[in-house]
Amino acid sequence: MSQSPLRFVHASDLHLERPLGGIAEVPEHLRDVFLEAPYQAASKVFETVLSEGADALIFAGDVVDFDLAGPRAVVFLLEQFQRLAAHGIPVYWASGDSDPADNWPASIELPENVHFFPFGQVAGRELRRAEEIVACVQGISRTPGEVPDDSGFFRDVQGKFTVGVSYGTSASPGTEGDRVHYMALGGKHQRQTVDQSPGIAHYSGTTQGRSPQETGPCGCTLVSVDDSGHVKSTFIATDVIRWITETIETTAGTDEDALLAQMEKRIDKLRTKHHGSPLLVTWSVKGRGQVVNHIRQGGISDEMVIRLREKHGHQEPGIWTVAIECHAPLDVPQEWVDEETIMGDMLREFQALEADESISLDLEDFLPEQFRENAWAELATIREEDRAGVLWAASKMAVDLLDGEEELSGN
Repeated sequence: MSQSPLRFVHASDLHLERPLGGIAEVPEHLRDVFLEAPYQAASKVFETVLSEGADALIFAGDVVDFDLAGPRAVVFLLEQFQRLAAHGIPVYWASGDSDPADNWPASIELPENVHFFPFGQVAGRELRRAEEIVACVQGISRTPGEVPDDSGFFRDVQGKFTVGVSYGTSASPGTEGDRVHYMALGGKHQRQTVDQSPGIAHYSGTTQGRSPQETGPCGCTLVSVDDSGHVKSTFIATDVIRWITETIETTAGTDEDALLAQMEKRIDKLRTKHHGSPLLVTWSVKGRGQVVNHIRQGGISDEMVIRLREKHGHQEPGIWTVAIECHAPLDVPQEWVDEETIMGDMLREFQALEADESISLDLEDFLPEQFRENAWAELATIREEDRAGVLWAASKMAVDLLDGEEELSGN
């Protein structure tokens, strides 16, 4: 039985209620972008449906938390749904953790082209083009606190292409798509295909990264099915601004100026690689050389951040440096450790603390008596799981300060 060609857009985790964040300070010229990016990314999803001539839009959960987003989200979605309705395009919506169907305002009627799937059981819908059934769409909304039961999904007995929609799945890894031809999944912000055969299971990821932890391109998935039933999925970027983490390797001969020059060259490549998308970059410095001893908050890296922001952060497209991080171990010559100097004494003391975990790092005894029974005492206590990190940060600061003040050249 031949399959009618089919196209649909799969999107999830739009989170209209959630602006960008996760950084200590938002630059003034990007504040509107941080607030508006979720809506602008969502607009691109609807625009993709129309521009690609899709037969349907499929939402796999966490479109919006109405309690947090307010009336703006309702108005926005109504307008977009009506745009699709004018072209006869249905929307199939399986809700996730934040967007249960009963949270839609009772006083506002959803357009007839929007179909919510029920909680607790899989329900099916027929996707029609004119009078022809071109696919079967089955879905289940997530019951709060429960993983959706996907045992109710099944391929259409008449052989029609079958799409499943769910916010996560209870299926074993590698079998998520076995019951249907294409399982549209939501609930993960990173795009990922988790099953390829006999059916495809795919997380489309969020449409817009929200923090430095959500790196890389974000968007929706355009799914095309040909008349033989072959499935082709195409990533469509919708993010308005993109978070990335970029790694820079140093060697023994790398100094601060050379490191900054490496970053400058990398920025030129990033503009090309990301096709002119505005970027929010966290630099991760790895490798060896004394330069790794000085890359820390409050050190020379703060001046490097300022220079990169001033030169590249206000251009079009802007590349804004979020932070420069370095988690490499100290790189100090052995003679520094052996010498009878303040530096040598300090390095030997840190080595002793690292070698003997029974030595307490707690600072409670250094607090005035009146502060030893309150929150100050808790702050002065170093947890076992934090010990290595505290020693590393303290030793890095000490070496940076004792090794002399580092300066960037004036260019």
